[in-house]
Amino acid sequence: MPPHEIELKFQLMPGSESILRARDIFGHAAQDRHQVTAYYDGPDNLLNTSGLTLRIRQENDGFLQTVKSRDNGIGLANNRKKWEWPVTSGTPHVAHLAAVSELASISGQITGRLAPVIVTDIWRTSCSHVVKGGCAAEASLDIGTVSSGAMSLPIGELELKDGDVAALYRLALQLAETAPMRISGESKAARGWSLRNGHGSGAIVLPKPKITKKMSAAAGLRQIIGALLGHLSANIPPTLSGDPEALRQMRGALRQLRAVFRLFAPLLNPDEIARFTAPLRQFAQTLGTARDWDVFCGQTLPSVKTALPELDWTDLSALADAERTAAHAAVRDAICSPHLTQLILDLAVWSETCAATPWDIGAKQLTRHMAKIAPALLETFAAKARQAGRHPGRLSMVALHDFRKALDRLNTAVRFLGSAYPKSAVTVYRKRSDAGRDIIGAANDAEVTKALANSLTIGGSGNLSASIATLATWADQRQAQSLTDLKPAAQRFRTASRF
Repeated sequence: MPPHEIELKFQLMPGSESILRARDIFGHAAQDRHQVTAYYDGPDNLLNTSGLTLRIRQENDGFLQTVKSRDNGIGLANNRKKWEWPVTSGTPHVAHLAAVSELASISGQITGRLAPVIVTDIWRTSCSHVVKGGCAAEASLDIGTVSSGAMSLPIGELELKDGDVAALYRLALQLAETAPMRISGESKAARGWSLRNGHGSGAIVLPKPKITKKMSAAAGLRQIIGALLGHLSANIPPTLSGDPEALRQMRGALRQLRAVFRLFAPLLNPDEIARFTAPLRQFAQTLGTARDWDVFCGQTLPSVKTALPELDWTDLSALADAERTAAHAAVRDAICSPHLTQLILDLAVWSETCAATPWDIGAKQLTRHMAKIAPALLETFAAKARQAGRHPGRLSMVALHDFRKALDRLNTAVRFLGSAYPKSAVTVYRKRSDAGRDIIGAANDAEVTKALANSLTIGGSGNLSASIATLATWADQRQAQSLTDLKPAAQRFRTASRF
């Protein structure tokens, strides 16, 4: 088994470096090192596309060759396989890879074909720190540059590694409460590739954690929260770059975190839930506003322009684009504020506490196997969705929205706890519940369309009234059309066999 590297990375904000250097953690015992690192790849970027990095790091007069795998994608901390060999020069020794079973096949494809693609030049200040509980962790401040060809970016990072993951979270939270920083799962190599390619890796889809029947409820909750926090933080860089799909993924992670707390609420102390619900809701609302304008500008307006090309939509489009820009600026401010990073780390520490000492945050049932706990939790959400969906043809839009939220929470519960049950039965059930959710979602989009369009009249010109009236009529028609299939879909859901 190759060694695994577990680490947390943070992008430093203005002023945070001096604050951190003034702390005892980077006092007289800290070591300063100059590190120049070259990252190599072969034709067609074979290593990168295979999820590997190969680097040669020069420090003083020595060279160290390292191969790392890409992060496994589950959890907040980066968790990578890592192989290292001391070497005598800055030229990669591919023979070392050939001796490793997991790397042997690719070594033959890159022998004699490697070239440097990224270079980092870093001054590293690092020290060992003992966290409460006796666990040691290494903390490093990395200041320098990452370059690819003639292009270069500044690097200012805090890196925590070589410790128990719970200890890393606790140390990170202490430091984040002292100095402004933003959590980032991006490695220096990833930032170099973004620089080289002119774009980042794009939105990251949530990998589903594996929940088993014999796992304790507390361990399962830690797995779920860890996966959602990892999903949330992984989509921060592309969201900051303006990727609307990454923003949608971040918003989904926040909504699912809130749903998970509702799901496990019978097993948790109410005070523990209350700690997180308000800030999660606040961040979700900020991202939700930007997401609504993304849909309005990127999907709704193009559709209505195609359907009604004879009308002039110029003024309305310009105002909508301005609102979208403002909403995304609010998202960037929220992401870069210290509050989001502190919330993420607070949740990470809390979830580790949940797994280690569940009786501190909830009922004794948290120690029971998931097989004993999951059926009741799932049935609670399913019953609420069935109740909310009674008589679907008579429901107001407000009641339909409540029905959709109930189905959305049920979807989250089934997604995470359903892995402990037969896949075929879970798939059928999810299809029936998701069908109603999607139908109501389309109807709700029409309501949002009208609300956003009407908001543009505030401070806008009178010429918008005709466009907005036409848009409202178009949205009403789309809404009525989408709801025609709701009644049979709701009935199929209500009669679906529970797994």
